[in-house]
Amino acid sequence: MFQLLVNFHVRTTRWLTNVSIGVRLLSLMGLAVSVSLVLAAAGIGGLAASKESLRSVYEDRMLPVQQLAEISQLMLTNRLLLQTALSKVQPDPATGRRAAWVMDREFSSMAAHAIEKNIETINTLWRNYDSSSLPPAERALADRFAERRSAYIKEALLPAVLSLQSNQYASTQVLAAKAATLFEKAGPDLQALNRLQFDIARQAYDKGVRRYENTRLMALGTLGVAVLFMSWLGWMLSGSIVNPLKQVIVIFQRISNGKYDSTILVDGHDEISEVMLALGDMQTKLGLDEEAIHQLAFYDPLTKLPNRRLLRDRLQRALSLSSRSRLYGAVLMVDLDNFKSINDTRGHEVGDRLLVEIAQRIQLCVRQADTVARLGGDEFIVMLVDLSMDEAQAALQAERIGEKILAAISQPCMLSNKLHHPAGSMGLCLFVGQSASMEDLLKRADISMYQAKNSGRNALQFFDPQIQASLEARMALESELHEALPKHQFKLYYQMQQDHRHGVLGAELLLRWEHPKYGMVMPDQFIPIAEESGLIVPIGEWVLRSACEQLTVWAHKPVVGEFLLAVNVSPRQFREPDFVDMVDQVLMQTGANPARLKLELTESLVLHNVTDTIVKMKALNQLGVHFSMDDFGTGYSSLSHLTHLPIHQLKIDRSFVHNIASNRNDAIIVQTIIGMANNLGVAVIAEGVETPEQRACLERFGCFAYQGYLFGRPMPLPEFERLALEASTV
Repeated sequence: MFQLLVNFHVRTTRWLTNVSIGVRLLSLMGLAVSVSLVLAAAGIGGLAASKESLRSVYEDRMLPVQQLAEISQLMLTNRLLLQTALSKVQPDPATGRRAAWVMDREFSSMAAHAIEKNIETINTLWRNYDSSSLPPAERALADRFAERRSAYIKEALLPAVLSLQSNQYASTQVLAAKAATLFEKAGPDLQALNRLQFDIARQAYDKGVRRYENTRLMALGTLGVAVLFMSWLGWMLSGSIVNPLKQVIVIFQRISNGKYDSTILVDGHDEISEVMLALGDMQTKLGLDEEAIHQLAFYDPLTKLPNRRLLRDRLQRALSLSSRSRLYGAVLMVDLDNFKSINDTRGHEVGDRLLVEIAQRIQLCVRQADTVARLGGDEFIVMLVDLSMDEAQAALQAERIGEKILAAISQPCMLSNKLHHPAGSMGLCLFVGQSASMEDLLKRADISMYQAKNSGRNALQFFDPQIQASLEARMALESELHEALPKHQFKLYYQMQQDHRHGVLGAELLLRWEHPKYGMVMPDQFIPIAEESGLIVPIGEWVLRSACEQLTVWAHKPVVGEFLLAVNVSPRQFREPDFVDMVDQVLMQTGANPARLKLELTESLVLHNVTDTIVKMKALNQLGVHFSMDDFGTGYSSLSHLTHLPIHQLKIDRSFVHNIASNRNDAIIVQTIIGMANNLGVAVIAEGVETPEQRACLERFGCFAYQGYLFGRPMPLPEFERLALEASTV
């Protein structure tokens, strides 16, 4: 028996590994459905048997019992009626003799009628009972009771009914006694029939209980066997899937660790076996392609030079070696000049061929211990090692190699039958030991390379620590700038604007940054940073809101209520899609008079997107806002668009005003601007007015509005209001 089970287990295991996982799962599901159907059938059969037993007990046995009991009850009722009728007697009133008794005629008639109905009911009940098929023993008792029942009715009850109807006491008394005698004879047979019915009903009930128990035991046994079998099959199924998957996981882990020699045993034809076969093929290919993977991971696929990852590894090693030897090394960053134009005009294929050619040329210029790497695009890194221990000598050595590389790069080359003259810019920085991190070295080389580009290209530039310090200071300032607005470090200064009669027109609102550490930071230091980082947008909105709030305050005061406030708008802020909505919202929220607000735009801003600029300016004009063009005259093409712009004022740049009294060219330019503005019906104001001579020249040329140190430096609001009121009362 044990051997049979072992053979069955082996055959099942072999079958599981040779069929698909889907077939296995379907088989398990089919088995589960089959077990469910068997259990359901057993349950239904048991219920049917129990139902049949109950029906048999009730219909076949209990109903006849009820019928016989009712017959017995009716026979007793008849006896009681006769006795009651006999009890209701009195002497005969005709004779007056007590010996002649007569019954109550009304009750006798009622009793006779009731006995007739009972006889009819007894006959009906007996016919229903007697019509069913009865076992032999019951049939014999039934036949004997039928004879006695018939005698009881014919010989006693029916004559008694006639006697009651005729109110004959004596005959009724005799017939009642006879009916009682016949009933007593039939009674034992009736009781025997009842006992027999109860016995048969009990047997049917016991049979139903045995059926139920057998069904329950069969269902429990089937369920237990099914659970054991399905558990075994599930364990087999789990093992046939989980164990191979564990093997697959182990193989994948070995592959991820760079080991490609795992033995893969495939014993079956299911999906996991197919995965194992595919995994074996992949492992073989990965082993064969390990060198190719290494190339992809550490080398540039185009030039075959080390990539950034391998460069960092070698640079870290060079720093460690330099710490022990104290020999200098150098990092050179090379960037090809105008490489983008080659890609754009001659195609990427030609650009790639140029990169390969340049890579080969650079490699020929360095030693075997040095490293040439490609970072991406047209950027190359050259790492020189084992230079001199003397910094000056090491710098000279690195410079010579760098110049050699630049000379090699600048040699003409043929690309797609066309002669090309490449050139490159190079940044160079030295290192010794761990004095700088890899990131710092690459950053310094990059900074010095851009210095070389800015100095005219095709040049070599050593790293300048001052430039690095300037960049770091700028980054620190940008970081601090993010906190300036929330921490209320910005202050607004007012620079007065006057007319030729010394009347105060208003002021230009100027932004200052009072830093808790650096002190007063001037706009030319932080405005470009804010512009590049996007912080100028919330800062500009704050300035505009502050100006409108101040105009609202001034509106309720004499003199200052007529002042104009000029607010500079940055290009980044003006190009925001919701700029017009923002200005409109600020005006509505503050209640400022838009006619007292003047937005100053630069020529470069206006010329960036003339169509968009005109749309926004006209929309703001409809709100009542005026515009002034700041630094007018420094551009070169704004004159052609000036007639289309809703400009209310031109501001002459300070660069023309500075030498207006001594430089004829500047004076001519200023006169031209003023004349053009007058012809266009546009007001004009000059900034940077510092001397009476400059003011006099401007007035002579027809400019009657001024701004500059001659009238006051930028100042806080209280000081401006005090000086403005003094100037207005003069």
